[in-house]
Amino acid sequence: MLNKLSKITLGVIFWVALCFAQEAPPKLAVYVSGASGGINKSLGSKLLSAMSQSGSYAEIADPVLLQEELSASGKGDLASIAQTARHHGADYVCVVTMTEAFGAHSITARLARVSDLQVLKSGTTDRALKSFDDLTAVSGELARQLLPQGGYVPLAPPAAFAAAPASTGQCEETHNINEVIFKIKDRFPAKLKDCASTLAKDMLNPFGKKLEPKSFLTQCTVDGIKKELPAGFPGTDKIVASLTKFVQGIVNAALSGGSLDPKKLLSVVASLNVMELVSDVKKLSDEDCVVDEPYEPPEEEEGEDYDEEGEGSKKKKSSVSFGIRAGVNLSHIYAEYEGFEGKGDYGDIFGMQAGFVVDFPISDWFHIQPGLMYIQRGMDDRYYLYETIHYIELPLLLSFKLDVLRLNAGPYLGVKLFNYQYFDRFDIGLSSGIGFDIGMFYIGAFYDYGLVDVTSAPYYKFYNRTIGFNLGINL
Repeated sequence: MLNKLSKITLGVIFWVALCFAQEAPPKLAVYVSGASGGINKSLGSKLLSAMSQSGSYAEIADPVLLQEELSASGKGDLASIAQTARHHGADYVCVVTMTEAFGAHSITARLARVSDLQVLKSGTTDRALKSFDDLTAVSGELARQLLPQGGYVPLAPPAAFAAAPASTGQCEETHNINEVIFKIKDRFPAKLKDCASTLAKDMLNPFGKKLEPKSFLTQCTVDGIKKELPAGFPGTDKIVASLTKFVQGIVNAALSGGSLDPKKLLSVVASLNVMELVSDVKKLSDEDCVVDEPYEPPEEEEGEDYDEEGEGSKKKKSSVSFGIRAGVNLSHIYAEYEGFEGKGDYGDIFGMQAGFVVDFPISDWFHIQPGLMYIQRGMDDRYYLYETIHYIELPLLLSFKLDVLRLNAGPYLGVKLFNYQYFDRFDIGLSSGIGFDIGMFYIGAFYDYGLVDVTSAPYYKFYNRTIGFNLGINL
């Protein structure tokens, strides 16, 4: 009898243990990064609490220690986070990243299995985090998106989830979602390129303001495009959050060795795909007072000049730029003698030049560059004549721009400044050269070939020949 009772008791104990084993939920860890102060730790605690109270997951033993370890390590990749979570006994890990701009946060959460790093679910939300009620609201919203269907999430305090006023079905003003999409596609790429160019020039200029790359590029671009959006558009905050996240992703892609590479930044910006932003904007079509109707963009907006570049898109013409040039040169006189056949060169003389050019971009690859230069030319006969002739030169160059490379060619007119015996007032010739635009700096070489006789002496014809090197700054 006792033996039979023992078997029954053991069976009941085994059955109860099996039930508890089957019902024990998997362990969950939460790691939050991207916000300042104690927001990371607070949101992580609230989200873990919301997920565990649903009954779908259980908290790990020391979630605060996990957050501190990962924050101290600086490792933000999923594999490193999952490995740390495994050491704390977690079966699943929820990785939350926040991007902050202008007082609002764009928050993304990914729920992954620790064993194989498979991301099971993801969730996003945008909200200004100014109080604990905001943190509670965000944790509840993310938990709803991450939990299995039917998972229970406790209700947040009434203040956090106060019911929105019932829509009356009437709008004082409606907004066309397609107008907003046009603004994003049309204005955002051009604005981003302008801001990225300004940032790159500042970084390459040793005397620049030394702007903080991420904050400047984000604020410059986002503030610029906000002015283009229709006033009162109900989804502006969400668009700003998407723009902010997109720009900061570009900055991250341009990082090289932990610092921002200006050339890589310009390359990333040049190859951007704005359709990702357009997809986010289209989701706002279900906002109150937002309609989805055909939109005809204006042919030309006052104060702006556009070139068409492909179907359905426009591009603002590049602005005129100003450049300073200075350098050194070697020149000599090529001489021909009348009355008998003879020709020859009078020896080189060292000189300098300085001045400015104005760059007019006709297209991305073809520019016109007039200029005003002071240049020294001359000759050294060693026995009879040594002269340095001072000219004001007016070049008109056609510049073919291939990325950073420039190929220059065009005529020039030189006007003699002072009265020199045997030399006429004017010099006319052709100039050719090569140069490189490196950020805001210019490095170049040129060769001037005089076409007219510059001497008034009988029996001689003198022609200027000059080779030079110059440096410059493009403003």
